[in-house]
Amino acid sequence: MSKIIAAMLISIALVAGLVGWLIVGDGVSPRTVSSAAKTPGGGSIDSPESKEDLRIYCAASNLAVMERIRQDYEQSTGTRISVQYGPSQSLLAQLQLTQTGDLYLPADDSYLVLAEDAGLLSLTLPIATMQVGLAVKRGNPKRIADFPALLTNEIRVVQANPDAAAVGMLTRACLLPSGKWSRLADATTAFRGTVIEVANDVHVGAADVGIVYDAVLHSYPDLEFVAIEALRPAKAQVAIGILKSSRTPGQALDFARYLTAPDRGLKVYAEHGFHVAEQVLK
Repeated sequence: MSKIIAAMLISIALVAGLVGWLIVGDGVSPRTVSSAAKTPGGGSIDSPESKEDLRIYCAASNLAVMERIRQDYEQSTGTRISVQYGPSQSLLAQLQLTQTGDLYLPADDSYLVLAEDAGLLSLTLPIATMQVGLAVKRGNPKRIADFPALLTNEIRVVQANPDAAAVGMLTRACLLPSGKWSRLADATTAFRGTVIEVANDVHVGAADVGIVYDAVLHSYPDLEFVAIEALRPAKAQVAIGILKSSRTPGQALDFARYLTAPDRGLKVYAEHGFHVAEQVLK
């Protein structure tokens, strides 16, 4: 089976999975974490009985930094926060379907534009940026340093589904004008639901290289980021939006301001490898 046929089948399966998830509720991905019940990994899983003061829909790429900020905010304010993590497009689809929640934080602000066009937002605040590039094992044993290296048969390439995850959408948008996208799609071994799944594939050795955000690798000390010229224009503009469906808009605004405060949330974002303007942090 050719790589492009395999990629198409995986993409179809992902779409089918999204439809099923929208019908039956929360699945394995996206997942919800909150202060309600702790998981073995130190996070927490929301239960049907749990009550939260704020509900946030957040891109998987922001999981590590959001968990740190969530915990700090809960400790300082006593507010209980539930966070639904997943692909940006899938989260937007859920928002449009359920019309519930307080805040939406996709991996790129283009999804906030879509949410605003759909009448879902009352306010947006900018946060930081991320650069799209390659994740490889530390030391780059396969010597993958440019776009042509991704097209060789010896290299197993994995990336996120462009119809679900922002990193895939940005990659496709960046490479389409030059005609490189179809070549990369054909060379891709597998498409995943989120950028975290892509990084995990490289981490466990299921792929030689994955297309990720640089900030995501903060949580993967065994991986390193390789910037390539073909993807240099692909940058994610991270921002957070307050939803009109919020039952506590004042509290939602307070969290958004905490998250975008230079000495609070933005400081944590910078510590996690996101690009925050230096003048903002001063």
